[in-house]
Amino acid sequence: MADNFKPGIYNYCDYRCDRCEDRENCRVYKENQERILEHYLKGEDPYDPSVFLNDLKEIFEETQEMLKKAAMEQGIDINELPEEEVREIDPHSYVIYNLAYEYYDKAHNLIQKLEQNGIPESVELEYDDFVWYHTLIVAKTGRLVSGFDDDFFDDEIREIEENGTLQVIKKGLMLSKQALEKMLDELPDDFETIVDLLGTLKEYERQLNADMRQKA
Repeated sequence: MADNFKPGIYNYCDYRCDRCEDRENCRVYKENQERILEHYLKGEDPYDPSVFLNDLKEIFEETQEMLKKAAMEQGIDINELPEEEVREIDPHSYVIYNLAYEYYDKAHNLIQKLEQNGIPESVELEYDDFVWYHTLIVAKTGRLVSGFDDDFFDDEIREIEENGTLQVIKKGLMLSKQALEKMLDELPDDFETIVDLLGTLKEYERQLNADMRQKA
């Protein structure tokens, strides 16, 4: 089965697996389904902030291991590199990631409220996009900033990785803004919260276009 996985497909993936024709050939789809199932079997909510952040930490660690393996395949012995060249990356050291996390946190609070009160049928499709991308934007931003200090790959490979990640982030921004604008009209009780979320997305987009590598 592993031989059928398409390499690098996740670089351009927004994880809308139910809409994807390549999901059976995608390692990310398989691993994500296993991760969600494991949480449910443990009685955990896979979308709870603490659970999600722990998953994100594990994903960063797995990515680091993948990078080490790729380095070895290119003849780079990480163990022989000076210790200072192998450093952990704190995504919160970047302004762009902090904005993504701020949006995620605010959005999750609104989602919890709306789940309790019920979702109007008139915004069900938009709400689905809003829920989906509120976690994806911060996860993909984490992936983006983790590549800024990556010295293991040449410029061409880093550019391919970065462009793929940016493509997904921009799609998420576009659909999230469209969803929130529709929700703004249909959810008057949450008007101020939705305006605030749109403002955070606007600030994130401004930062992305102005200087996505700016340190916090």
